[in-house]
Amino acid sequence: MKGGVIQQLDAPQTIYNRPVNRFVAGFLGSPAMNFIDGRLEKDGGDWHFAVEDVRIPLATYAFEKEPAPGPAVFGIRPEHVAFNSGTGWPFAATANVEVVEPMGSDTLVWLKLGGQNFTVRVTSERTPKNGDPVSVGFDPMRASLFDAQTGNRI
Repeated sequence: MKGGVIQQLDAPQTIYNRPVNRFVAGFLGSPAMNFIDGRLEKDGGDWHFAVEDVRIPLATYAFEKEPAPGPAVFGIRPEHVAFNSGTGWPFAATANVEVVEPMGSDTLVWLKLGGQNFTVRVTSERTPKNGDPVSVGFDPMRASLFDAQTGNRI
C-alpha cells in the first residue's frame, strides 16, 4: 500500500519478480533492487537501455506493451546478478569494487555501473577487496524497466 492505495495484489513471487511499479520493486527485497536511471533506446530493431558507456540489450526482456524511447529506470535485484562468472551472459561488464559488506551468510559487493551505485549479493566465501576489478553479468529477462516519470513497469 502507498497512500492508502493497494499498489499490487498478486502471488508473492509475481510481486517480487514482476513488480507493477518502482515503489513495489523498491519496497520488497533486502537489499533493495538496484535502480539505474538512463534511457530506453532502439537501434535498428533492437531495444536497449543506455546510461553513460553502458548498453544493456533487452532482447530477452518481456515488455508490458510496445515501449517508446525516452527516460527510463532499469531495475535488477542484487541476487540476480552473476559475479565473476565470465562473459556468457546477455549483458556483462567490468567494474571496480567500492565497498564490501559481509552480512554473515552472504556478502554485499558495491560497485558502480553506468556511474551509479550497484549492489551484487555473493556467497560469504567470496571476499573481494576494495578496488578489485570484477565482472558482473545478468539476463535482462530477470530485470524490471520503469517509466522515469510515472514509475510504472514498461
